[in-house]
Amino acid sequence: MRSYRNSERLRLINKGFIMSVREMASTTMLWVKEFSTSIFLRIGKRFFEVGFIQRNKKRIALCVSIWLLGTLVGYLVFRSAVGGLKNDVYQLGSSATQKLATKTGPLLLEKNILSLNMAISEAANSEGVIFAGIVDHEDKIVAHTDPNLVSQPFTPVKDARRVRVIEKVSIDEGSLPDDSEIICFSSDVTYAGTRIGKLYLVQSAYGLYSVTGKYRTLFVWGVGLGILLVSAILIVLDRVSVGRISKIKREPEGGIQMGPYILREKIGQGGMAELFLSDYVREDGFRRVLAVKRVLPHLADSSEFVRMLAREARLAALLQHPNIVQVIDFGRIQNAYFIAMEYIHGKNLAEIMAKLKKGLAVDQAVFIVSQICKGLHYSHTKKDDKSGRPLKIVHRDISPQNILVSFQGEVKISDFGISKALSEPSLTKAEIIKGKLSYLSPEHALGQTIDHRSDLYALGIVIYEILSARRLYHFTTDIEAIRSIPEKDVAPIKELRPDIPDALNNIVMKCLEKDRKTRYQSAQEVLDDLIPLRQSLSMTFDASDLVKFMKKHF
Repeated sequence: MRSYRNSERLRLINKGFIMSVREMASTTMLWVKEFSTSIFLRIGKRFFEVGFIQRNKKRIALCVSIWLLGTLVGYLVFRSAVGGLKNDVYQLGSSATQKLATKTGPLLLEKNILSLNMAISEAANSEGVIFAGIVDHEDKIVAHTDPNLVSQPFTPVKDARRVRVIEKVSIDEGSLPDDSEIICFSSDVTYAGTRIGKLYLVQSAYGLYSVTGKYRTLFVWGVGLGILLVSAILIVLDRVSVGRISKIKREPEGGIQMGPYILREKIGQGGMAELFLSDYVREDGFRRVLAVKRVLPHLADSSEFVRMLAREARLAALLQHPNIVQVIDFGRIQNAYFIAMEYIHGKNLAEIMAKLKKGLAVDQAVFIVSQICKGLHYSHTKKDDKSGRPLKIVHRDISPQNILVSFQGEVKISDFGISKALSEPSLTKAEIIKGKLSYLSPEHALGQTIDHRSDLYALGIVIYEILSARRLYHFTTDIEAIRSIPEKDVAPIKELRPDIPDALNNIVMKCLEKDRKTRYQSAQEVLDDLIPLRQSLSMTFDASDLVKFMKKHF
């Protein structure tokens, strides 16, 4: 009984030991897998964090793709060349074997050993043939280039592997007892359709393998040289790119470095900011021309102004429309706040009017105003992406200087930098009247709460001026504007330019209604009146005509 208990205890101890060993083994395997995976991920992460890799991701992908394509083409050429060479060797060998088998059939049937030996001796004299032999139906050698092997059993080729069969001729590759590589051609010897023996013609594979080996070496060298060439191209391109970026980042003559922006040329200045034609240069060499508005230094110290600027820049960045200049970036670099926006290669309406010194053609003015209306309607009706609530954005500075016409025929509203969403608390000091004095609406001049209809009044002034080539209002002080705008009568545009259609005159004057309740209530309403006007007068002026106009005058 005691021995049974001892044996049972020993069995349990052994079982526990085995389970412990298994658990240790599985834990060790799991740890090894996790360790190898973490090492692989860490190395991969470090690899992709290398500066050279970061700078040249696209170039590396392109060069590797070209290298892979070149390697694939080279491999296909190599395979084709080797396959063609082998096919020629196999065809010649199988043809010679077939002819010899046909010739020796009657001789083998007659046991004409002398003639058989002569036939195989002639075959053995061919280039590359090592030996030839004929066996009877019992696989005993009847004739052989080595007479000592006659009457002995035929020894198959060592490590033979069948590569092809051509017209009943079997082709095997293998080696002789001395390990020399050979190609063995074999064919049944028949007479009257009956198998009476077999013919073997063995050729050296040295010449074939030597040439294919050279082809293989060329292919491998080509792959290696391709890797070296790709690496050299990437290094050269990287050095050139780094050198170019370093050159660009060094402050050029007449340029100011501000983070990734090179401020090249000042193209405008107002009371709050300077506008620069700028280059945006990224680390990987990507470059884009932008317009950068840099806030004047004395305003950068005002926390209230900075909060206002940040909100308004964020608001403007939400607007993405073909007729609105896109705001791309906002921030602070080198203690200077800036707004980066797309650069429109063209002129503003003020510059165009100064160049022409006369009013625009009616169809051209209607087309331009239609485009402005599209941009205004979009901004006025823009909703918050998350809540869906209307943002009720008001531009507050619609003027000829802020309407840009590009050399590609685009019409865009710029300078939403002082725009305001009425849903946000005011951050502007009460005594500051934003916008240009000559383009204020009556309610704006009186300091009343303004909405999108204030932009429509300014739009009416713009239309009035581009048609008449005359300023509607001239003010030098805030007080003069506040007193005059709400009361001053505006003469119908048709009195200044009689060729203007009555319908267009009505549109302009409705935009200029002093009471905003009788004014147009939306930019879409203005557009809805302009469309039938264009149709009724068969106006065909479009962006392509605007391109021609810009090329002609600028």
